[in-house]
Amino acid sequence: MEPLLITIILEALALFVLGERSPTFFLYWTAITTITNIPANLYIIYVFKGGATEYYIAVAIIELIVLVSEFLLCYLYTKDKKKSLIYSLVCNVASYFIGSVILNFIF
Repeated sequence: MEPLLITIILEALALFVLGERSPTFFLYWTAITTITNIPANLYIIYVFKGGATEYYIAVAIIELIVLVSEFLLCYLYTKDKKKSLIYSLVCNVASYFIGSVILNFIF
């Protein structure tokens, strides 16, 4: 549950920095993040059985799937391809790198 909460907070901050101010959109993005984050983490925790190299390949594929999914779901709301792509890219890059730092240096 903590990884999801951290992801939601980081992505909300990223959206805020990007200029988003709509409370409805923040709730929508929280739902999107929850829908994509939980299955991705459950797969890595409970299904993935490979070694280090396979882990990084699996994470890259999962992140790409999450990025595309979030772009499409964001586009459904905004009807703006550029904004949806920027939001998806920035939020996913921010949460991935900051999450990696937390995972590697704190836990």
